[in-house]
Amino acid sequence: VAADDAPLTRIAFGSCSKHNADQPLWDPIVAADPDLWIWTGDIVYAVTEDMDLMRAIYALQRARPDYSRLVAACPVIGTWDDHDYGVNNGGLEYPQHRRSQQLLLDFLDVDSDDEQRQRSGVYASHTYGPPGQRLKVLLLDTRYHRQEPDSDADILGAEQADWLETELRESDAQIHLIVS
Repeated sequence: VAADDAPLTRIAFGSCSKHNADQPLWDPIVAADPDLWIWTGDIVYAVTEDMDLMRAIYALQRARPDYSRLVAACPVIGTWDDHDYGVNNGGLEYPQHRRSQQLLLDFLDVDSDDEQRQRSGVYASHTYGPPGQRLKVLLLDTRYHRQEPDSDADILGAEQADWLETELRESDAQIHLIVS
């Protein structure tokens, strides 16, 4: 993603947002005036293979007035964890991973022609700040290619691992924030 030349002074982040429970923190977060919100996973709890249900659960989160105030106040980026991926502690075996990816990217308002929609996974980079004050946020996907745990298991997949190495090697950022 192209650099935004405005330097960031305040970043807020969070996870584990149960769409069907009280969420009293949104207004205090908005009051803190963040320049960026980063979802670090479990945006909603949608453990399902029913993509219509998952879409509806994301819509419930999006429709919350308190969360809507955050979206209006600052850019929102993020990655997923198991509960918004669709299966508890899941990974590569989840049959809906491609469709689930598109629903997450829809929720995050990722453009329909963005390269993130063509990848095998939701990993992405975002660069902020002017030269000399750059911050690069690297959002990893630890679900899409996650294999069953053993000594040879892979979490990122070769494509994402190569991408991460290239992003770090070619970066002109002074700070790298890696979210997994």
